[in-house]
Amino acid sequence: MSSSIRFNHGSAFLLDGREVSVVRVINGNLVTLEDIASLVVCQFTKQKLLELWASGRITSKPVANPPFVAEQNRTPPDTLCNYRQKAIEEALRRKKYLDALSAMGNKIVFTPAKLRPLLEYIAQQLEDPEVPSTVTIYRWFKKKLQHNDHPFALLEKPYSRGWFGCRFPTEVQEALIELIETRYLEVPGLSIVNLHDALRVRVHALNQMRAPDSALPLPSYDTIRRAVLAYPAYEKAVAKFGKQEASLRFRTSLDSPKAKFILETAEVDHTPVDLFVVDEKTGMPLGRPWLTVIIDRKSRMILGIYVSFGGPSTEAVFGCLRNAILPKSYVNECYPRVEGTWPCFGLMQVLVCDNGLEFHSHALEQACFELGIILQFCPKRKPYFKGMIERALGSISRNFLHAQAGTSLSNWMERHGYDPLKTAVATFDELMHALHIWIVDVYSVKFHRGLKRTPLGMWQDGIHDNPPALPDLKVLDVALTEGEERVLWHYGIELFNLRYNSREVYPIRHQYGEKVTVQVRYNRADLGHIYVVHPGTGEAIKVPAIEFDYASGLRLEVHQLICQELREAGLSETDPLKRAQAKEQIRQVIGEQLASKKLQKRKRAARLSGTNSQQAPATSLDAEPASLKAIQQVLPPVIPRQFKTSSHPLGKGGQP
Repeated sequence: MSSSIRFNHGSAFLLDGREVSVVRVINGNLVTLEDIASLVVCQFTKQKLLELWASGRITSKPVANPPFVAEQNRTPPDTLCNYRQKAIEEALRRKKYLDALSAMGNKIVFTPAKLRPLLEYIAQQLEDPEVPSTVTIYRWFKKKLQHNDHPFALLEKPYSRGWFGCRFPTEVQEALIELIETRYLEVPGLSIVNLHDALRVRVHALNQMRAPDSALPLPSYDTIRRAVLAYPAYEKAVAKFGKQEASLRFRTSLDSPKAKFILETAEVDHTPVDLFVVDEKTGMPLGRPWLTVIIDRKSRMILGIYVSFGGPSTEAVFGCLRNAILPKSYVNECYPRVEGTWPCFGLMQVLVCDNGLEFHSHALEQACFELGIILQFCPKRKPYFKGMIERALGSISRNFLHAQAGTSLSNWMERHGYDPLKTAVATFDELMHALHIWIVDVYSVKFHRGLKRTPLGMWQDGIHDNPPALPDLKVLDVALTEGEERVLWHYGIELFNLRYNSREVYPIRHQYGEKVTVQVRYNRADLGHIYVVHPGTGEAIKVPAIEFDYASGLRLEVHQLICQELREAGLSETDPLKRAQAKEQIRQVIGEQLASKKLQKRKRAARLSGTNSQQAPATSLDAEPASLKAIQQVLPPVIPRQFKTSSHPLGKGGQP
């Protein structure tokens, strides 16, 4: 509580944090101030003092011994905002009674015979059903008088009840504090009733060593409850849940970092798609694919996507980066029902990601270095440091996936008997078709509350000030690969039991020796060729596999499975015929597993088949596009206003 500021003789206040008093006022204008501590004297005009007050250099001096300080070193609140509404209303009620008595003009006589009729009259005027007693009025009056008639003295002391200012003996207080800190805060699920019982036992043990007339009293249940509540909520959460969980619960959400221009900062993350996808041939559910998304922080435009059954991996991040960096000219060709364009492309300056293993991989670190991208990691277990991608993934799930047949919903407890496996109808190609429609024709052109405009409009304005930059296509192809070191022999490079050789690498051995170690870059999705980095020039030389027919389009995971089958059968892993036969057998097994009745086998088959969003749709450009009915199954049920209902194929439910 603070006192008022006056510039008359004898008043005191704080000037630049130092206490000063007014020792003299000359001609009603020139004020002489004396520093209480140093006794230094200075003079100001009242106008100058008013300017110092307006700038905040002059502040009021706290009132000594405020009425509600009930705990040592506790600073009382200065404003009504720190009090509950009930306490404020009670203080106003008390003030009305005292003001009404003061307005009667006469000196207040606190005898019941004279004061009681006045209180009943005032209560009638205030329509107060509870008339305070004369003793209560005397206490209010005395309390206010002791504190310079300041109305804050009428507020109920917020710390006078319960544990603060506890009147119990020191031994009881120490025992209670020890039990709270060693039991209540450390044992999850311990109730206040258990704490009360433990204190009862402790007090009884202490009383065994005391005389009956000096026995220690046992605090009530409510006193113990208020003592527990007096502990800061954060400290209680730290004790019960750990510092990490407590920091998460009590975090403060401030404004997120802003990007000055498009492609300055992008955010990336994965999420499982809340939709079961069916096999195009068998119609059996294959499971839920994973979606990787990169979003631009400035415009909120989705820069790129990658969908596969492989889960979070370096391959998924590379696929999403490729889709984000390259122009999206494929959209209208591969997905003819998309009306708009997806204009996003170019290299981002900073890529923000979480602490998944795939983001900490050496391959991604090397790729970002070669492309000039800065990798920035969020603190562990704090995904809200990249909140824009988290909200974007939430929008995809809530606004697009959860409204479709076959959705798994975000929580299985929300299903209430609903079986997504029985209602799944969308194939992978149909999901990709509908996802592109939603990104281009719905999300990009929908008004964004944070931007106060559409993401597409923000992107289009941003590219004029900061045109996107593209890398050399070969540099991009090499950068988005993983690396190993291998020896270049006369028969070429041996990698994963496959040999690679070409005439282009001969000069390396001629210059650096017969057994030179070189950097090799490979693509997990296609072992048909590798890149050999020239030790001197750094040029990446594309080298095909000697068994190109076998390795072309072969995934590393499938190749390793083939080698494992050959080892278990006691056959040579390098025999071309045996490998070709094993490859065909694996393909047959994948086909059989896709038709299996067990979902786990179908999931594994979908992963081994390498189905992902970088593959062209199964239907050719000359063929009929995905059926309208199938596309509608995975689109939002309400057509946004941005759709031209007269021309969009979904507008009237018919073919265009």
